[in-house]
Amino acid sequence: MEQSQLIELISTLNPSERELIIQFASLPSFNGGKMRAHVLPLLIICLSQKWADLDQKIDKQSVFATLFPNQKFVEGRLEKIMVEAHKVVRTTLIVNHYFRNDNEFHQGFDFAEITRTKGLNTRYQQLLARLQKLQDDVLYKNERYFRQQALLENAIHESECYHNQKKGDLNVPNVLHAVEGNYHLNRIAVLNRILLQQKFSKVEVPDDLKRQIEETFIPVKFLEESSVLSANYAIFNLLNKDTPEPSDIRSLFDLLKLHEEEFDQETLQEIYTYLRNICILVISSDFENVEIEYTLLELYKDNLFRGYLHYEGKLHPSRYWAVSSNAIRVKEFEWALEFIEKYKFELIGENETHDIYRLNFANYLFGKWKYSECLDFIPASSPFVDYLLAGKRLELKAYYELQSELLTYKLEAFKVFLSRTSPKLLSETQKQMHVEFANLLTQISTSIKGDPKRSELLTKRIQEKKQAAEWRWLLEKAKALKDG
Repeated sequence: MEQSQLIELISTLNPSERELIIQFASLPSFNGGKMRAHVLPLLIICLSQKWADLDQKIDKQSVFATLFPNQKFVEGRLEKIMVEAHKVVRTTLIVNHYFRNDNEFHQGFDFAEITRTKGLNTRYQQLLARLQKLQDDVLYKNERYFRQQALLENAIHESECYHNQKKGDLNVPNVLHAVEGNYHLNRIAVLNRILLQQKFSKVEVPDDLKRQIEETFIPVKFLEESSVLSANYAIFNLLNKDTPEPSDIRSLFDLLKLHEEEFDQETLQEIYTYLRNICILVISSDFENVEIEYTLLELYKDNLFRGYLHYEGKLHPSRYWAVSSNAIRVKEFEWALEFIEKYKFELIGENETHDIYRLNFANYLFGKWKYSECLDFIPASSPFVDYLLAGKRLELKAYYELQSELLTYKLEAFKVFLSRTSPKLLSETQKQMHVEFANLLTQISTSIKGDPKRSELLTKRIQEKKQAAEWRWLLEKAKALKDG
């Protein structure tokens, strides 16, 4: 039964939704099918199950026996009841979603439409005026606002057309302004997504889309009307640059903090996510830019305080690593350690041996030059590919810093892993990044220290391989060769 659409839906319900479904199933207007007498008992059975618990699964025969005691199992009969039960669950969720508090505008708009179709024109005009009052009181001029305003202005336009007195502008200017504002905000939001996707992965952008990006322009009047649109346009301009200037990122960050009361939380969270990603893009192309590293850390601290880095109260391991690594890179060790310890119990996918926490702590110890202690904390493996690779790189770096004889054997083992195991786990890009890391580290580790020419050669070679994993650290080690 667990493979059915009904069970798939029920397994996602919270307690209040389960209770509401029982109430709806008791009403003939929501449960009026031929199998209505059996729908409520079936829902009670299904809603009482703990579908996340494998030991609690039930089969069709046992459910059938409960619904039809002392009757022979009939193939297909239970499925008919499940179809009707699914309709009840679906209807309940739709009604509950529609009547949520933040859907007041659409409830009022639909009721206004009902009064119009019934010929209650005066009532209809009053409801439209009330909807305009709701719009005037809206705090955030975001996508929802523009979409609702476009609906409202068009309704007023159609009403004036129907009762045309052959005077006035039929509300056409307001319709066009609302539609254009809605268009600009939606369009720039979609373009931002493809521009960011293009930065992080190989995406073939059609010529027509390239032309649209190049020709994008938003009139000043719309930018002045909506801070949300203005911020999204600033993101668009940053993403459109090959390498955004750190000062531009800093300016937008400061602007958001200054005008944050004009943004709803969802939009603000999305824009901060863009800012963090743009910082990471700049860092990946300009490894020596310390200013952007500090800006990113400030963003992390700010967003952590707001709860923007969490998902349902939990931190993803990749984000945990990103924040701690950034703090360690700029040598804010005290804050890094505080962060690692404070959030170690809020990690998605953490296991009993606390491997995610241990690797982050090992990275902290490496940053503090405690290489032997670092090796003691690196987990042997990880179900997260990024963590698995980070652990292997950290181990090799620690062995190099310790000048350990084991480095040669560890490097060979890592190369074997990349050639044999990695195709099942890594993309070609990831594999190439780590192949270059291993090759460059081999060249550094086999070089004679105190050789300026060798140091200069390897430094130049590494500078041409910016896509290599641990590029910054490799460059530092190559430069250090000249001093022995």
